[in-house]
Amino acid sequence: MTAERRPAIPQISPAAYEEADQIRERFVNAKPFRHVVIEDFFDPAFAERLLEEFPTFDKRLAKAETGEIGGKAVNTKIATIGPAYEDLYRLLSTAPFLEYASRLSGIEGLILDPAMYGGGTHENLHGQDLDPHVDFNYDQSSQLHRRLNLIVYLNKGWRSEWGGAIEIHSNPRKPQENRIQGWDPIFNRAIMFETNEYSWHGFPKIELPEDKRSLSRKSISIYLYTRDRPAEEIAPVHATFYVQRPLPGFAVPGYTLRAEDVTDLTTLLARRDKWIEMYQKAELDNSRNTTALHSYISHLEKCGRVPLVGYIKQEGAVAGFYPDLWTTPRFTMKLSPLAPVAGLTLKGLRPEGWPPANVIMSVNGQEVGRGEAVSGSFVIEGRFSAPQAGAFDLGIRVEAPPREKPAGGDMRDIAFMLIELRARHPRTALLTRVKG
Repeated sequence: MTAERRPAIPQISPAAYEEADQIRERFVNAKPFRHVVIEDFFDPAFAERLLEEFPTFDKRLAKAETGEIGGKAVNTKIATIGPAYEDLYRLLSTAPFLEYASRLSGIEGLILDPAMYGGGTHENLHGQDLDPHVDFNYDQSSQLHRRLNLIVYLNKGWRSEWGGAIEIHSNPRKPQENRIQGWDPIFNRAIMFETNEYSWHGFPKIELPEDKRSLSRKSISIYLYTRDRPAEEIAPVHATFYVQRPLPGFAVPGYTLRAEDVTDLTTLLARRDKWIEMYQKAELDNSRNTTALHSYISHLEKCGRVPLVGYIKQEGAVAGFYPDLWTTPRFTMKLSPLAPVAGLTLKGLRPEGWPPANVIMSVNGQEVGRGEAVSGSFVIEGRFSAPQAGAFDLGIRVEAPPREKPAGGDMRDIAFMLIELRARHPRTALLTRVKG
């Protein structure tokens, strides 16, 4: 179906809608990552309504990643702002808009996050900037891959010398090689770019004249997701990564620092120190959480109950046994008979495809039985030289060649699943011999 035959979207300008194929061509061929700038994105009347209803700056919505109140306010609850934003929110999750975004980008199956996490209206005050960064790549709560950013600016009469231009970077980690492209955040201009591991973007400091400090940099950020993404684009889940800005251009040999230069350098150093402090705190928190998790896992292992059958009970914790009934190549436990025990029968399961293993059973350090565990279910018989009436230590040892652990699978050092451990009493053993 051609663009002309498609039903128009009232909130999108006719030019932006009808030129979807040309916009997509520019998007897919852009470097250093796919992006495109679209002028007059919204229908003019709708853009005017959005600017008129843009919310006032709210300090409660201006908390930065470091926990401090900054000069950037983000309102994700756009449906509550006013009628125009209620119309916008309703539009963003409709099939026609998502199909249109797919036409522009070539990315199929786009989805809007209903909570608009991190998106919505963004307002930045004088003095605010945004360091080059790549966005978080995966929303764990919804299990969706972040794929596309669409940002629409609502600033009339914005001048280049005021700063705040949206910039894309080739690689801010290498300032000498970094290539930057920028566009002023003027009214009804949109930029759309893919979200990947090298889609670096940000904006330089906003520097408004004294008589313009009542103005601010206003925009609407729309983030779109997919349930899957190409395998070559998948990376470990991460939050937003920032790269602090390099030294200012005046920092060259022979330059004499002015008071304002020292202020700029001090500000840069303070920001770096703040981020280092934040990352150090995050490492401590992660370490603390990891320690607590290991402690919890250890507790669960000690709570594991072996599936016992017969007049016998488990005494205390088991070493090398998991609550989900998997065993390690060595596990030990103490058993207490409620009646004399002449032997034990172990029933287990070794997964298909695993190499055969020898299973050795011992009581109080003495071997009482062994057998081979091949793929599928197996049974090992342990026979005692004399019935055990008191508590005894049981050990199970599994000897097998190493197996390759599947990527993303169970990385524990496991040997087999314990289905049942049955106590054989002298009378039961006698009946078995008679029947045999």
